[in-house]
This record gives sequence, C-alpha cells and structure tokens, in this order.
Amino acid sequence: MAPPTIKQIIYRTFTRNHSLTLKVDAVRYLEDLVEEGETPPDQVEGVLEKIVTAYRKQDVDAAVIVDRATLEKAVNSLSVIHAPIDTPFARNLENGDTDAMEEDVDAVTAEQQLDVTRHFHVIDAFSMPKWRYTYDQKSFVRVTEDPKLLASAAAKGDVHRARFDMLRQRILRNENFCPPAFQTTDRDSYLKITAIKALLGREGEQFLLFGMLTQLQEGKVHLEDTDGNIELDLSACKTGTGLYTDNCFVLAEGTYTDGDVFRVDEMGLPPPERRSVTSSAFGHLDFLGTPGPIVDETILEQEEKANSDIAFVIISDVWLDQPKTMSSLRTIFEGYADALVPLAFFLIGNFVSKPFLYSGTDSIKYKGQYEQIGKLRGVCHLEKMVRYSFNALADLILEFPTLATYSYFVFVPGSHDPWSGNTLPRPPIPDFFTGKLRNKVKKVCFTSNPCRVKYCTQEIVIFRDDILGKLRRNTLIPPNLEDEEEDITKHLIRTILDEGHLCPLPMHIRPIFWAYDHALRLYPMPHVLVLADRCENYGVTYEGSHCINPGSFPNSDFTWSIYYPATRRSERCALPPPR
Repeated sequence: MAPPTIKQIIYRTFTRNHSLTLKVDAVRYLEDLVEEGETPPDQVEGVLEKIVTAYRKQDVDAAVIVDRATLEKAVNSLSVIHAPIDTPFARNLENGDTDAMEEDVDAVTAEQQLDVTRHFHVIDAFSMPKWRYTYDQKSFVRVTEDPKLLASAAAKGDVHRARFDMLRQRILRNENFCPPAFQTTDRDSYLKITAIKALLGREGEQFLLFGMLTQLQEGKVHLEDTDGNIELDLSACKTGTGLYTDNCFVLAEGTYTDGDVFRVDEMGLPPPERRSVTSSAFGHLDFLGTPGPIVDETILEQEEKANSDIAFVIISDVWLDQPKTMSSLRTIFEGYADALVPLAFFLIGNFVSKPFLYSGTDSIKYKGQYEQIGKLRGVCHLEKMVRYSFNALADLILEFPTLATYSYFVFVPGSHDPWSGNTLPRPPIPDFFTGKLRNKVKKVCFTSNPCRVKYCTQEIVIFRDDILGKLRRNTLIPPNLEDEEEDITKHLIRTILDEGHLCPLPMHIRPIFWAYDHALRLYPMPHVLVLADRCENYGVTYEGSHCINPGSFPNSDFTWSIYYPATRRSERCALPPPR
C-alpha cells in the first residue's frame, strides 16, 4: 500500500481526529510548512497535532472552520515559545528532567532552552474584562458592554451589588455554610445566613446576617443587604481580626430585638477562599484577559520552581527629583548588574516628592504658557522637573547594558504623579513625560495603579496607596490590638483579602470609577499582593497569597523588597549604611 500523502495526513489529523474543517488556503499553508521544514514522514502527524493543540489553546471557542490567518498565528506562537534565545533567564534543559515534558505537546528537546521571559505580561486596570456573578447560572458572566469613565448613576449601585454577590457566593461555597448532601442527625450544624427582611416578627431569636456596614443616619451603624437594612447595636460586640469601616462587608451574629435593632454579639469578615478552591470552580474563566498559555501550565509551574534565580525587585516611592534617591538607585543597579540580574524592576510611585497638581495661579500659568505656539519652553517648572527626572533615569539605566537589555522596568504611578486626580484606578503616567525612557530602554512599561502582572502561572497584583492609614482613620470599631503578638499589618492583610477588594472604603473617602470597580477586586486571590504603603516593610503569607510591602524607599533608609517566584517568598533588602 502506498504511503499516505501529506494532504491525506492533514485531513486525517484535523478533520477525522479533531472535527476541524480546513479552508483551501489553510491546507496549502500546512503542505508548504511540512515540505519547507523537511519534516520526516513519520513525524508529520505529531507536528500537526501540536498545531491543532496550539490552535485550540488560542481560543477555547475556536471556530470549526479554520483559515490560514488563524493557523499562522498558532504556528507562530509555537515557534516563539520554542525559540532558544540566549538570555540570563533561559535555563538549559540539557541536565534537566525532560521525561515528563516529552509527553506534552509543548515539550522541548534537551538541546533547547525554555525562555520564561516570554511568559511575563503586564495587565493594565483599564483592559481587564468585567465579570458579574449571576445566581441563575451560578457562575460568572462576562459583561460585554464597554465600561465608561463617566458611567451612569445606575453603575454606582452596581458597584456594591456586584461586591455583595461575589462575596455571598464565596461564603455559601465555604464548607461551614454548605448543608450536608444527605439528611443526617447533625444537618442543622452548618451555618445559615438569614436575609434582613426575614427578621420581621422574630424578636428574641438569634441570627447570622451578611451585609455591608453603612451609616444611614448620623451616629448609627446599619447593616444592609440587597433586600433591606437594619440598625446595629455594637455596644457588646466582639470582633475578629480586621479593620471594620463604612462600606465593609461583614458577617454579624446576634439577636433581633424590639425597635427593629439587631444586637451584635460577634462580627467578622467573610471567610477567605484560597485560589486553588476558586480555580476548581471557575478555572475555565479568564479574569485577567490575558491570552491563554500555549505551554501547558504544568510545564510552566515546573519552570517556575526550576528557575530559582528569577527575581523581581520592588521599590516604592522612587522620588526621582531627589539626588539621594538617584544615587541609591545607581548603587542598586550596580549590585544587580554584577550579580543576579532581576527579570523585572517594579518601580512604584510617587515619582516626585511633592504632589504634581495644577491649581490656582499655577494652573493659570501652566495653561497660558503652554498654549504659546505649543513650545516646551513655556511649560511650568514642576513639569520640566518631572520630565527631566525620567530622562535622567533613562540615562542611568543605560549605564548598565545588561539590565537595560534583559530586565523589564514596570512603572506604577502614585497619588502625587501626573496627571489624574484622586480617583482609582489611576491611568499610566502620560507619554509626554516618559518619551525618552520609552525610546531608550528596551523593556519598559508604564501601567495603571493598580495593575496585574502574569508570570508563568502566577498572578501578581501591585497597588500603591497609603491604605493602612485611611482604613485606621475610618474604622467604625477600633481594632483589637490587646494581644502583643497581634500586628496591625495582619489586620490590614486580612481586611483586603477577606473583602476581596483593594479599597474597601466609602467612595467619598476614596473615589472610584464606578465602571472600573472590577479592576480593584481580588478574586480569585492573587499569588502575590504588593501593597506599597508608607508603613514598614513586611512579607507575610495568608491563605496561600504572599503579601509584600516594600516600604517607602527614601523614608526607610532606602529599603526595598525582592520576590523569588520559585519559592514564592520575599526578602527585605537595604543599602549598607554610609561609612
């Protein structure tokens, strides 16, 4: 029997094995690909299987009819991933364990290298997809309508309603709130949440409520859910770890009393949910909006653990207008360029020591002078200083060719940086100030605050705000700090992660773009949470999420943090004291 032709193998692989129909141009493209690559006949089907897998991984709902354009995209993605590039981060697999990889479509040979830098992505807050939980489908549904900065009034109500629905479904899937599958003697031992409207006429009974703390009347705290609200008596309330503020979602246990008042005995934050648990329920959903990985996640996770030298340097309050900051950065760059080259530098604002604001006479001066023929010589002094500072940073980075070539430089703005107001999320620093840095440094990224970073299988959230101080100033109940071992940072971390939101504060305290509130949610729980704050440096792991605060660089004797993805741990770093 004559051996099958290339066209027959293509038909068998795509149509018979995978129920895909190829257009004529796609078939010709595959024939040329196999012939030009001089693929041995016994390996043609294996190569085609890899292409099919790459095509499906590009999009779960990939079309049944395949054209040449989408096929080329799949083939290019495979060639990019397997490209053996000589970088400080490419790990030679010659001595590695490739037995497990050989069975995967994305396995690499012993002579090849897997470059993990190709699996580093920065996701800005304004490009994240929006998901909404629906009880009818018991799942998250993607919102197709494009969000707007100036959203309608209805969007404000949707902010708290969406947070409520997200947290409630998380609570009800917790093992302590799940009723037993079969009727047993202890079937009433699980916790039950009662709706506020169901309390009417049941004075003297105990209930467990879930809702949002709010002050509907001056000096009185209420609990509100989607059906109603009730006044709380907190005189004898015991609280768990956390910072309880207005607009914070809580579980409250107590007794319904006369006068439509709920006397709270105990109050706590919603129970957390580890990322692995969320992934088991909603792992098929892409909450970040990144392209699906072509390399299998098992392979990427192996590479994370094997690349023990991969590191991320995290520095906050990089005041570029201060000479001492620039000299300290030079020392840091010198140290890393001569030893361990970090995969990325996360440089977090504020990038100026004084707020960048146009108000009063400064605003008039700026507007009047900038409109003169559009020349830069009319720009105010502060604007020149900011742009000059970024130009100086570009020159400094270029003094270290290894860092400038191979390391990513990710810039996250702070509240003092141009040009947005005080509303979250903050857009990136405008190109006007960063043109030279973008042109000179190869891998530079100016992103929003907050932002997400996807490295292989890990999700990193970076947020710059003095959130601890704001939460403490607005607590309705003082935090329990009687225990000497109880650290205020534990209260902060538990509040942020248990609430599943970066800023659980009232909007008059911390304004938010209503349509982009989803960009501040922490669901599923990230692998790493960087809370860049002015408080002291720390690195704490809570429910599998590693939380880092690098501290204020100029205000903490120039300390910063370094994170190692292989071990999922961080270290505090500091410059040696001057002699």
